Amino acid sequence: MKIFKIVFSLLFVAVICLPLCFFNLDTGAVSEIDNRALAGNPFTSEGDLTGNIENYVNDRIGFRNEMINGYTVLNDRVFGEMVHPNYSYGKDGYVFGAGLTTVKNTYTDYHHEFARAVKEMQDYCTERDIPFVFVFNPAKPAILQEYIPDSINYDRSWVDGFFKELDGYGVNYVDNTVTLTQEKNNGNIVFNQKYDANHWNDLGAFYGTNAVLENLQQFISEVHINDIGEFNVEEKVETSLPVSSFAINETVPMISLKNEDIINSSEKYYAEIDRHPSYTAFGHFTNTERADENAPKAFVFQGSYMNSYGYKYFANSFSEYIYVHDYQNVFNFEYYINIFNPDCVIFEVAEYTFSDGYFSYEKLQNFELAPALSSVKQENVREIALKDGDLTVVTKSEQGAPVLTEIIWNTSYQYSAVWMKFDRVLDMIKTDSGYTVTVKTEDYEKFKNQLRITVYD
Repeated sequence: MKIFKIVFSLLFVAVICLPLCFFNLDTGAVSEIDNRALAGNPFTSEGDLTGNIENYVNDRIGFRNEMINGYTVLNDRVFGEMVHPNYSYGKDGYVFGAGLTTVKNTYTDYHHEFARAVKEMQDYCTERDIPFVFVFNPAKPAILQEYIPDSINYDRSWVDGFFKELDGYGVNYVDNTVTLTQEKNNGNIVFNQKYDANHWNDLGAFYGTNAVLENLQQFISEVHINDIGEFNVEEKVETSLPVSSFAINETVPMISLKNEDIINSSEKYYAEIDRHPSYTAFGHFTNTERADENAPKAFVFQGSYMNSYGYKYFANSFSEYIYVHDYQNVFNFEYYINIFNPDCVIFEVAEYTFSDGYFSYEKLQNFELAPALSSVKQENVREIALKDGDLTVVTKSEQGAPVLTEIIWNTSYQYSAVWMKFDRVLDMIKTDSGYTVTVKTEDYEKFKNQLRITVYD
């Protein structure tokens, strides 16, 4: 009996201590089970220290994923309930994203600032003769409201106010709530019953991206509208929910490109292109067939809807398709336009990403883009005579030839706007030590002897 007690005590201590022994101390760690960054150092994070420590321990404790999975499976088998940080059961076996309660369910100043920022982007593009479209992709509950579980307090009453403001600003936008509702009513399954509850499926992405392309075709006739026959349409059986070992058995659409000649140059830029450390998705695709048809080059600020399923359709439609994960990166708008010089710009967001964690409220409030050189009073414009040492040229590549080159103008004077005349006019961005612009290195080598700085006082 004594030995049994000792063994039991040792096992009890081991159960308590093992999770501490496997405590996750990695900087910038991301949870695989709920697809988010784990809590950072509680002593350097903002907010209440006690709460920060509690969140840090809860997130970093060893075997966290295994414990959540075990608890989820147990509740499903015994009680028929979905207890998971990412998912919630709906009616008739439908699965929805958990936590998709719209925090800001009434129209607030956050939405006003978001709409104003979208207008700022469109104005920037319009002044430079670049067609712009804002794309709003609905959450699954918006399309399948009849299956929403009682546990989800789903309220999107703010959406009408947001679109009313976009209309007032004259913003060109596509509301794919309309597109996907129409396709659902036509009998097409645009969201899976269970698998990937937070995004449209491959078929929903096909219809949603075509709605965007049809909008852009009003401005650029060479935009290619996708035909489903241009893709391989198959089915796949999914046996578990994404970032989860929760078992399912669902047949879902799986659509892939037939065109194998599309060139993926994403890796070429990946190490050098600036991105937010938590949202690093970036892609660059060249379609020679569309280039022969004079299809435009598109830059897309996109979220997880497009990153997961929609990207293939844009790659099939444009001569060049360049994208970056839009969360927080969209505030670096001029940086990307300077580098890639697109023929059109798309800004795509999902309904449930209207929050500070995806798009900073403070940055929305302070978001202001440079005017075009052609749009300001020319009597207040003058060219700067550059001296040796005024410009600093920086490359980031640690191996091989650098893909991007940063040009820094060292000046303490603050102007209303600064442009660099290159093969085209580039918008220089204010920094603590002057103004900067980043370009492709190949462009810099071609035009470095033609550089001119123009300022607006």
